[in-house]
Amino acid sequence: MNIIVKTKNFELTPSLRKFAEEKISSLKKYFDFFQTEDAPGLKSKIDAAIELGKTTAGQRKGNIFRAEVLITFHRNKLRAGVSADDIEKAIVGARDDLQRQITDFKEKMLDKSRK
Repeated sequence: MNIIVKTKNFELTPSLRKFAEEKISSLKKYFDFFQTEDAPGLKSKIDAAIELGKTTAGQRKGNIFRAEVLITFHRNKLRAGVSADDIEKAIVGARDDLQRQITDFKEKMLDKSRK
């Protein structure tokens, strides 16, 4: 899995980069189904682009962080964006949302093959 990390309006520390890469690379295990012989034609590389940003939304005070993750695999894209008061919470929230999307996509593919 290729992971690209970009930031907007704040500096990326090595520890934050490592944290983001670890959390998003943990999703790789959900893509094992697409790399097997049961799913012909779906063998492809998996790319993940993580964009981390610091914003201020309207009248809300304090720091508001946003994590957007785009995963591309075999002509499919899954995207999750989460805002939180802590950047690590935003990253974990985006990972959880993508985990749900991947399992839903996997079930959809299995239902298509059963028909």
